[in-house]
Amino acid sequence: MHGKGMKDTMALLRRFLPLISAVVLLAASFFPYQEPRTRLRVVPGIWPAAEPLLVAGDLQILPPDRFQIIEIPWSSAVARAFGSGAADVAVVTLDGALRMREAGQRLRVLMVMSQSTGSDAIMARQHIQRLQDLKGKRVGVERSAGSYLLVNALESVGMSMADVEAVPMFQSEMQQSLQAGQVEAVVVMNPWRSKISLQGTRSLYDSSQLKIPILYLLVASERACDTSRKELVSLLKAQAEMTDKIWGGKPFQGMDAVLRRENLNADELASCLRQLRPLNKSEGMKMLNQLPQLAVEMEEQMIRSGIIKTRPAGSEWINGTFVKEALP
Repeated sequence: MHGKGMKDTMALLRRFLPLISAVVLLAASFFPYQEPRTRLRVVPGIWPAAEPLLVAGDLQILPPDRFQIIEIPWSSAVARAFGSGAADVAVVTLDGALRMREAGQRLRVLMVMSQSTGSDAIMARQHIQRLQDLKGKRVGVERSAGSYLLVNALESVGMSMADVEAVPMFQSEMQQSLQAGQVEAVVVMNPWRSKISLQGTRSLYDSSQLKIPILYLLVASERACDTSRKELVSLLKAQAEMTDKIWGGKPFQGMDAVLRRENLNADELASCLRQLRPLNKSEGMKMLNQLPQLAVEMEEQMIRSGIIKTRPAGSEWINGTFVKEALP
């Protein structure tokens, strides 16, 4: 009986197998399998220029199911994360982008976000009164972030990198190293500059004196540009929205998180923001169009001073279509 029942069942299955298969195929055509969509990985860095994206992440204006905001404090680590493929989007300076391109990183500049107008400076101990006094002295510098400013400062008084002893260090080490007399000056950016300026130091040179300014750029990988246009457009919209709020001159939602992250009080944050000028749409597009020529001039100086060895290959590296779509 058991054998007969099994035979009957198998016969029934064989009879209806074509129909079952057809139903499965039909269902698959209406509900095709989709790979889980990966989140857009963003490394803004920890500096005031990146706060619009960081706050947008804090407030989930950039939804966590579509965006992963990765907080990395050092500019060198941001570049490495992007170059290794661990991140899709980064906030870098123009000189940083040129170093990344020389290293073979295939990036696209999508937006010029802001311009340093004093946020970066050479701060020295009180007995160092002018740039010429740095000759033969030890100067703390984070090479990936401060070399460009230091080269320009030295060239402005007829000196070069060979006239000082550059001491590699992270931004967070500079205040203590300066106070301990381990270096005579440091090339520092905000938020760390705001702390060092309160310690009886002297500013010898800052970014407001540069011919070609320090520009903060939003860059994306080629792959992200090809596969994540919707997310990138949303990212640029969030950047513009939060920039208006943060630089609006009033307390804003998410401000407490900014103060904790940057280790600043409200007055120090306000001072930092005054030394960094965000660009509106028209200013940003104008600067985006000027980048190729600015890059040529900057590359010449960087090669001359040894920051880079060769000019990056002349492939396409700027894409203004995203910002035009995000900010019509």
